[in-house]
Amino acid sequence: MGGRSGERDVSLTSGRAVLAALRQAAGASSFVAPRIIEVEIDREGAWCLDGAGYSPQRLVEALPADTVFFLALHGGAGEDGRVQAFLQTCGRVHTGAGPQTSALCMDKHRSRLVASSAGVRVASGAFATCSEIRRDREAALARLSAVDAAVRFAKDVTGGSSIGVHRCADDVELARAVDMIVAGGGDVLVEAGIAGLETTCGLIGDGADAHPLPIVEIEPRAGAFFDLEQKYAAEGGAVETCPPRHLPPVLARRIQARAVQAWEAFGGAGYARVDFMVPGEPDGDGGWRFDEEEEPIMLEANTLPGFTPRSLLPLAAGADGAGFRELCLELIARSICP
Repeated sequence: MGGRSGERDVSLTSGRAVLAALRQAAGASSFVAPRIIEVEIDREGAWCLDGAGYSPQRLVEALPADTVFFLALHGGAGEDGRVQAFLQTCGRVHTGAGPQTSALCMDKHRSRLVASSAGVRVASGAFATCSEIRRDREAALARLSAVDAAVRFAKDVTGGSSIGVHRCADDVELARAVDMIVAGGGDVLVEAGIAGLETTCGLIGDGADAHPLPIVEIEPRAGAFFDLEQKYAAEGGAVETCPPRHLPPVLARRIQARAVQAWEAFGGAGYARVDFMVPGEPDGDGGWRFDEEEEPIMLEANTLPGFTPRSLLPLAAGADGAGFRELCLELIARSICP
């Protein structure tokens, strides 16, 4: 847990929740209890154990060969495949997807191209690299601004979930958002905003055989979108409901099917969360109106979704009958016996 990404604090919260669950499970075991080892990656990249910092190689070599690494990292090197590639090179087992799938899903531009080619609907959009924008800002902005929508979202392509996402109501706001992303060295994806209900579908398992969890509906407070504040605020954050209360069953099943379809296209293994917008409009009475023939629109896939008290994958697993501790043990079991 930890790391150097912008999601470090969320990762620490996830890691502590997982630690508590695994220690509880070990204490309740009638067999020889496994040793639960806490490793925090600090802001300088050292892997810390019992208060001492090590290089990643030295720390891995110091641990038993049958150690299973439960990844509670979010964003950056923890989620983009680099940690996974390192552990696999060392011959170590880890939870979640492998390096290739992790890298693909961390890249919002590449993953949307792959999903679209597999028949999963994505929003209209445009992409420009950081170097393109720095070389000819006006031409790049003209291309990005050509995305036709009343509201557009500018995204740092590898910024992680809700990191580097800007809601833009006009070209001035869009240009400002692009400049902010480029200042941080990021490539830029601009997508048309979709009026509707945000949802997410958790997946447990590999590719086409993955088990889709019940859909979570996400309703940000009025005037907001599902940004970091709405996602993690203890009070005043988004309303997250599972099982869904607004979606017709046919749309819920379609979201699950498209999530599995995308996960297969990504070569996914282990577990994930795939986010979708469902086009629709509020009915003025606290509900929603949908066209049941509509296709959900994929936003992104998360290969290391959160395990905080506000996180959506544990919420969906709970609605499916698996508590937090059971979910953690299931993910470890799958990493040992894929």
